[in-house]
Amino acid sequence: MKNLFISVIIAFIASFAINAQDTNDVIYLNNGSVIQGTITNIKENKSVTIVTLNGEKYTYQMVEVRKIDQSGKGVKIPYERGKSEHKAYSKFDQGFFFAVEGNGGYSLNLSGTNIGFGEIDFVGGYRVNDYFRIGAGFGPRYYFGPENARLNVARWGMPLYLDIRGNFIPNEYRNIVPYYSLDLGTSFPDGLMVRPTIGIRVGEARSAFLLGVSYTGQNLKNADFDKAKGSFKHKFTSFLSIKIGYEF
Repeated sequence: MKNLFISVIIAFIASFAINAQDTNDVIYLNNGSVIQGTITNIKENKSVTIVTLNGEKYTYQMVEVRKIDQSGKGVKIPYERGKSEHKAYSKFDQGFFFAVEGNGGYSLNLSGTNIGFGEIDFVGGYRVNDYFRIGAGFGPRYYFGPENARLNVARWGMPLYLDIRGNFIPNEYRNIVPYYSLDLGTSFPDGLMVRPTIGIRVGEARSAFLLGVSYTGQNLKNADFDKAKGSFKHKFTSFLSIKIGYEF
C-alpha cells in the first residue's frame, strides 16, 4: 500500500511537470536567445511581453523577435518583414557602423623640431561582432607649428585609411568597455600613415562615445635637402594624440 501511494505521488509530480513544461510559451530572438515563460501581452507588429519561469518580466520589440511559440496556439512569425519596415539597428549584433572622431596631438622629436596637428575623421564599415569591425576612414587634417618641420605650403593634409576596431570584452552587460583600433593608410600629400589606438567606449553596443590615446606614425617631407638624391628628405615622424568620437 505504501509503495502504491509513493508511485501515485511520483506519477502526479511527473505529470504536473510535463504539463507545466508543455504550457510554457517560448520567444526566440534574432540574437539567438530563447526565453521561456508565459506571454502576457502581444501588441501586433510592435512588442511582446513575457513573464519568465523565475517571475521576471520582459518586453521585446517585434523587430528583435524571430518567432513566438505559444502553447496551444502553435508557432507564430511576428510579422511579415517588408522593405519599408523600421529596423532597430542598435539591437543587432551585426551590421554597418559609422563613427565621427576628432584627433589631435604633437610630435615626439626629442632633439629636433616638433609639429602638432588637429584632425576630424569620418569612418564607416561593417560590424562582425563585439570584437571585430572593419571599415575605411578619411578626414581633413591641419598642421600647426614651425614650417620647416613639414615641407608643404599648404597646412592641410587628407588621411585615407583602412580601419580595424573592436572591443576587448563584450559590451552586452557593461556600459564601459576597453576598445582598440588600428588605422593603416596614407595622408595626402605626405605619405604612409599608421595609427594604433586604445581607449574606452561609454554607452551601448551600437551607440557609444569613444575616448582613446593614439600613436600616429606619419611619413613627412621636411626641409632638409638630400644633395645625393636631389630631393627633400622624408622623415617618419611620431605623434602622441588624443582621440574623441562617437560610434553608432
